[in-house]
Amino acid sequence: MIGITGVTGKLGSYVANLVDQQGISSIHLARSPESAKVYASAEIRKMVYANTPEVVEALKGIDVLLMVSARENPERVEEHKSFLDAAKLAGVQHIVYTSFYGADEKATFTLSRDHAQTEAYIKKLGFTYTFLRDNFYLDFFIDIALENGEIRGPAGRGRVSAVARKDTSRVAAEILLNPKEWENQTLNLTGPEDLSMEEIVELLSKETGNAITYVDESVEEAYESRKK
Repeated sequence: MIGITGVTGKLGSYVANLVDQQGISSIHLARSPESAKVYASAEIRKMVYANTPEVVEALKGIDVLLMVSARENPERVEEHKSFLDAAKLAGVQHIVYTSFYGADEKATFTLSRDHAQTEAYIKKLGFTYTFLRDNFYLDFFIDIALENGEIRGPAGRGRVSAVARKDTSRVAAEILLNPKEWENQTLNLTGPEDLSMEEIVELLSKETGNAITYVDESVEEAYESRKK
């Protein structure tokens, strides 16, 4: 049985829809199941990223589980570990985890460290796994640009091969349907080309008809601007 977390979010909902289109039964997991789309092929269960009897019960019967990473917060790694402990107790066999491109426990970038630690814990618990190391989501840049009229960050002259969530969701759905073919593999999911932030805002300005700018920041400035 397939289990899908985050079905009220963008990535999880895309994957849920793709699995349903194949006529395959699945279990959908969400913090707020009342907000999830209802499918005849799916059972909706409430769960949070924790290790409680209720979460273990919610995960029972699932063989292969799409674990969409929790929102960035100081407790995220511990939340992931607790949830994985619950998945192990429930008998889940294979974890498909949405990781991050360049995940590394020694990275400067907090996001990279968090995902690398989660990957290591999945291996430690003895799950079979598929790690989807998604690059930055193109949708994320679009949302920020439309909301603020600018994108800020310490990217400098760096380039990024941003990827669309719908593209990564197609990969995730394929793996859920055929987990044995992707057992114990790490996949880097990127867009088709490397772009600088200046090139990204230029393209967004052209497509939206709005003047969108990029504000280059130092790492310190980036931390300060996120506090506002």
